[in-house]
Amino acid sequence: MQGSLSDMYPFIRLALAMTAGRKLPPATFFETHVSQHRVSPFDCDMFFEMNNGRILTIYEFGRFQMAQRIGLWAAMRERKWGFAVAGATVRYRKRLTPFERFETRTRLLGWDERFTYIEQGMFKTSGECANHCLFRTAVVASGKAVPTRDVAIAIGENPDSPPLPTWATAWKEADAQRPWPPMQD
Repeated sequence: MQGSLSDMYPFIRLALAMTAGRKLPPATFFETHVSQHRVSPFDCDMFFEMNNGRILTIYEFGRFQMAQRIGLWAAMRERKWGFAVAGATVRYRKRLTPFERFETRTRLLGWDERFTYIEQGMFKTSGECANHCLFRTAVVASGKAVPTRDVAIAIGENPDSPPLPTWATAWKEADAQRPWPPMQD
């Protein structure tokens, strides 16, 4: 067997994050959700900094807690919907090292007919942004994206999205030009 328990998805941390999320007050749809974290030695790579894969995992905790706070999690459970990432772009700028405290900020930017766009950043206690990510996500049922209009209505929100920021729209348009399937001659 390759790997070890420390390589596995951190289910215990996820359970703790979800339990904490249930105790947080409800949030408005576009409110920034903030969660506090500390870098575990098991989060780090051979350079003693948080591994880029673990960064994406910690971001997932923030998206799940935000979904709890805006009522999306309850609507998904009731309808047996799932939550999937359909794309991401990350910018890494500062190292996060063992035992360092940081916060993750998560906010919903808007949506189109299929996808929701979520911005997340990890910030050091100094206020410096260590990394930043734009996620394209979908609520799914039976392997297909649930129309975002239906999702918004299910949680009592306006089904019309505000305009996405220019930088998010530019990424969306550029990403649509990538060939799929990739690496085909």
